[in-house]
Amino acid sequence: MSKIRDYQQQVQDVIEKGINTVEKQHKTLAERPFELAEKVEQQAKSYSVKSVRAKHDDYANTAYETLRVWNQRLGDYANSLIGRFDKEAAPAEKQAEQKSASSAQSGAQKKSASSASKQSSGAKKSTGGAKKQTESQASA
Repeated sequence: MSKIRDYQQQVQDVIEKGINTVEKQHKTLAERPFELAEKVEQQAKSYSVKSVRAKHDDYANTAYETLRVWNQRLGDYANSLIGRFDKEAAPAEKQAEQKSASSAQSGAQKKSASSASKQSSGAKKSTGGAKKQTESQASA
């Protein structure tokens, strides 16, 4: 699941870089009209361009901060979903490991039982041969 977390982090980083790029471009583009407006303001004192500019900057900063918060919340939500999948995957992986270990253990028990059976039949053959030798020596 760590690959999913890596992808999630990469997506969030790309979104953050996109937000920063758009914010920088927006501020650069907005700079020129305000500079011109400030020059005009010197000639016409009926309104304050600086106050308009300040409001614009406040609104823009709020918008970009909201986008960053949204990106963080989205990342947190994705992280919680990934965590749920990790929790669900962990018991399944554990069961698979136990099943694998269990089948390996039962395979070892079968081999052990089979070799014990072979040894006991071999022992019978060897004792049977010994009995025959003893019988033949006794009759001779």
